[in-house]
Amino acid sequence: MSDPDGCGGHPPVFAATVIALCTDPCHRAATAYGHATSTMMAQRFVEEVLTPLCPHGSLERRSDREWLVSLSPQDGDPEFFVRASRVRCGAHPVHIDGKTTFLDVCMGVAVRDELPEVVNHDDLVRCADAALSFALTRQRQVVFADDEMLPLVREQVEIANRLAAAQPEEFRLHYQPIVRSDDRRPVGFESLLRWYVEAEVLTPASFLPAAQATSLILPIGQHASGMAIRALAGPITSACGDTAFVSINLSAQQLWADDIVAHFGELIAASGVASHRVWIEVREDEVIKLGSAAAHAIEGLDELGCTICIDDLGAGYSALRYVRDLPVDVVKVDRSLIGGIADDESDRAVVRAICDMARATGMTSLAEGVETEEMLCAVVDLGFDLAQGYLFGKPQPASSAFEW
Repeated sequence: MSDPDGCGGHPPVFAATVIALCTDPCHRAATAYGHATSTMMAQRFVEEVLTPLCPHGSLERRSDREWLVSLSPQDGDPEFFVRASRVRCGAHPVHIDGKTTFLDVCMGVAVRDELPEVVNHDDLVRCADAALSFALTRQRQVVFADDEMLPLVREQVEIANRLAAAQPEEFRLHYQPIVRSDDRRPVGFESLLRWYVEAEVLTPASFLPAAQATSLILPIGQHASGMAIRALAGPITSACGDTAFVSINLSAQQLWADDIVAHFGELIAASGVASHRVWIEVREDEVIKLGSAAAHAIEGLDELGCTICIDDLGAGYSALRYVRDLPVDVVKVDRSLIGGIADDESDRAVVRAICDMARATGMTSLAEGVETEEMLCAVVDLGFDLAQGYLFGKPQPASSAFEW
């Protein structure tokens, strides 16, 4: 293998596998021991763990804590390298200044034989970098590149560039009705963001990952929440009465914003609506993942008087512990579970337990993804308070959503 410092040797013309590797990705070692020590730890990890695993390969140092590993066919199956380095990087002792420390590592792996569109070494490196990007943003130790990953990263960068140049009026809201399950009477609406760009109407799946990765979600989200609350004060109240509500989805990054509670307080005060008519929807996995940061924002919004709704319950970690610790008012059961309650006993048992828990704790239960009469019958039988889905209406622009 070439010099770990990147001073000697050259990577293969076209390696069998390229691994983009980042040590201490969360800067925990740097925080605990200092930057110089964490850099030394990374160097020791490369010398003591990586170098013996791929004696025929090449290693290029890209920065203090980043390397590019190029494996030759003689180094064998890249799965062996990944497995061995994962086990040893999690338990391999690194000795620095008389202390035994441990090092977090993220890897993006690009295997040439699994990427038929790749034609040269530079392309393989870019695929490894794309996989590392996914590993870092998704907080995973290892991600293997596939054919779609590199185009997706490029697309996200292009979308981010377009987002930066977008005008506020390009972002509009569509609204989907939420009804009482027993009589189908509309009692509120979920606001769903759309991006009107050129001749297209893009859904959040197309642009929110890029918006969140670049912090552009913050101004976009503030614009959207303002539109939703103004709609609540105007056409939603006119159509459904002064007890109707609007639900607004907040992403993980929005919950981190220091001014999130003040922002909603100003909007609610300016609109004149009762604060409990503003529902704040937060995904289950984001509540758990963010821990105290999310709890702080949610508690502040609850103190403001907003209704707190946990979205996609059952889609993520399926943990209910936070219901005890956070001021949750509404549990929204994920469509993946609702879709099976009519004919799957396991799904039905899980959903029944959630409904029982909601009733016992005084929370409102909402079933999303209700698309057929059979599903609605099951939802009513299980005791859901509210329902949402194509059976009652698809998301529509404000100009047509509130006509009954």
